[in-house]
Amino acid sequence: MKRKFKLFATVASLCLSVALMAFGVYAATSVSYSVNGTVSYNMQDVLVTVTMQTEYVTDMHEGHAEGDVTELTYENTQQVDSYTSYNAGTNLPEGNGTHSADANIDLNTSSAWKITITVATINPTGVEVAIDDDTFGLTGSENFAVVAGAENKYDTQIANDGSSQFVYYVYLKDATVAISQANFSVDLNITQYAA
Repeated sequence: MKRKFKLFATVASLCLSVALMAFGVYAATSVSYSVNGTVSYNMQDVLVTVTMQTEYVTDMHEGHAEGDVTELTYENTQQVDSYTSYNAGTNLPEGNGTHSADANIDLNTSSAWKITITVATINPTGVEVAIDDDTFGLTGSENFAVVAGAENKYDTQIANDGSSQFVYYVYLKDATVAISQANFSVDLNITQYAA
């Protein structure tokens, strides 16, 4: 009887040790990332429609270098926001000011994302779009980055009845390092110019 109890205690202890070790390995490999993004459109006397969409690379869970992210194939397009600064019936401005939208980036889904912002205008004298700052208001982590697409031309002038796109890439640098809470922002100034 005593031998059976010792055998049972040894087996139970061994099972508990294996379970704790397996949980430790799982906890060590389970990494999560929390990043919030905001895109702001600062309007001044413009008749524009601004749309924002996000795309990501399917099943991409690895770290990236800055030059790599522009070469990836992005899919799974989601329109995140559409904002019109004028009344479509009267073509009168709805007012100046700032409109903000959340850029729904989830680095747990994919470690590489693309944000496309399209600015279309019906202004008779055109629109100028400029970025406030190219640091993108990064806070909270060194483990992710935001870069502007090479096709972006800041202080871009959009002729009337035309549109222009601005592209940004958000990516994870090291997939083994968690991000507990981080933020980024993209700020576009949209103003009227005389053609």
